[in-house]
Amino acid sequence: MSAIRVLMVDDQAIILAALKQMLAHEPDLELRGVSDPQAALQAALEFEPAVILQDLVMEGLDGLTLLKRYRAHPQLTDTPVVMLSAAEEPETKVEAFRLGANDYVVKLPSALELAARIRYHGRSYHNMRQRESAFRALVESRAALELRQAEIEAQKAQLEAQARQLELVNRELADSALSDTLTGLRNRRYLRVYLDAPLGELSPPSGVDERRRIMLRERATFFLFDLDHFKQINDKHGHDAGDAVLVEVAARLRQTLREGDATMRWGGEEFLIVARGLSDEAAAVLAQRIMQAVAAVPIVIPRGPTLRVTASLGFASSPWWREERTEDIKHQLSIALADAGTYLSKTDGRNRAVGILPGPDESFSERIDRISLGPGLLRQEDGRGVRLVKIVGPS
Repeated sequence: MSAIRVLMVDDQAIILAALKQMLAHEPDLELRGVSDPQAALQAALEFEPAVILQDLVMEGLDGLTLLKRYRAHPQLTDTPVVMLSAAEEPETKVEAFRLGANDYVVKLPSALELAARIRYHGRSYHNMRQRESAFRALVESRAALELRQAEIEAQKAQLEAQARQLELVNRELADSALSDTLTGLRNRRYLRVYLDAPLGELSPPSGVDERRRIMLRERATFFLFDLDHFKQINDKHGHDAGDAVLVEVAARLRQTLREGDATMRWGGEEFLIVARGLSDEAAAVLAQRIMQAVAAVPIVIPRGPTLRVTASLGFASSPWWREERTEDIKHQLSIALADAGTYLSKTDGRNRAVGILPGPDESFSERIDRISLGPGLLRQEDGRGVRLVKIVGPS
């Protein structure tokens, strides 16, 4: 422990000399004397003693008044003060203790007793200061820790916000890469994303056995159509009119189709729709609805003519090919069949739909010769053969 600083205050030089003589052989005590009580307060502030040894009765400023000044100053509030006095009256001692004295010694005591009292109060004061210092350090450390924790939380929140923003930007970039800029529909690249996605909770119609429910849940129906005589719209009314038609058709498709269906601008005036979980009958109904959405109401071109637009549509389902074929091949063949259905719709007069579905159809072999797929390919894929489902659009 460092030396105990002792400030001795007495207006009698002989008493100060005697006190110094008594404590001169105590190596752990650092002594300083003040004979002018008026200068005692300033000396205490400069010396920062661990103990003040002070006479009770002094000329010009008595010890009790000086004691009150010590206690009124924040720096000296807790500094131990040992009062020295020749008086032993209880009332005087009580008053001294009431005003904040820590000890009361009748002068002059033995050197051994005085040194012991000084060490007791000095060490207590040092211990108190150490505890206060440790407590302040703890408070400061806790405050610094809380501040650091707050900074970490703020940084974490900032990083999370940046991550969310980056995720949003990446999602928007990915979404824009899969979307058609004109119509807002998905583009060709989206087909792979849609077909690879989980099937979700599709609910096939009630009243069918479990095997058929599973088949319907896994089944995808492809609807491929293009707008009839679209080139004439561009040639006669301009490409802005053609763009307006495409945008309006896209809007009508969004209102007509289910939320889980994929609607893509396949290219030019051609659109592809993929719907899951449809039976052959439901697929035919959806094909009718698509054609109705396109053709039932004429399209009003902003600052231009009102046009009646129709569509030629083909549709086919997947999978109903041999099981050893990959999913990609099955889907490609189904799209090719839907394209064949679109071709047949055009050759039949347009504004209609042709579905190419499993089943017998005596006239199919004659019709299929007109397109690139031959009847032998289809018949060897499914023993039931292939049938055509024809739907005429709105007049």
